[in-house]
Amino acid sequence: MEKVLTKLAEQLAAFDEASLTSLWDKYEGLAREFQPTKKWEQAVMVLGLIQVLRWKNHLFNHHWAAQQQPGSSPENPSRPLARPKTGSRRPVDQSKPAKVLPFVPPKTE
Repeated sequence: MEKVLTKLAEQLAAFDEASLTSLWDKYEGLAREFQPTKKWEQAVMVLGLIQVLRWKNHLFNHHWAAQQQPGSSPENPSRPLARPKTGSRRPVDQSKPAKVLPFVPPKTE
């Protein structure tokens, strides 16, 4: 499974962000209209992959800029990734309502 994911990451990294972002509206629209179908699931995953590439580029640019300024320590642009424990899941706090994050189209420059 890890080899497949690594291969997928290599393939995704070969695309440029602008080309993928041009597909945002199409897949955001498909993902917004829930249907219990494989097509809907694929649209959600494609939208997620577009977001992954955008996030990776944002993180890369943040760290690259920080390296160019000697003596400055970069602020963390996002929370650190949680490392799941093997074979266990964190208990879900059901006393709090779930937080739904809206899909926001990328800013066009």
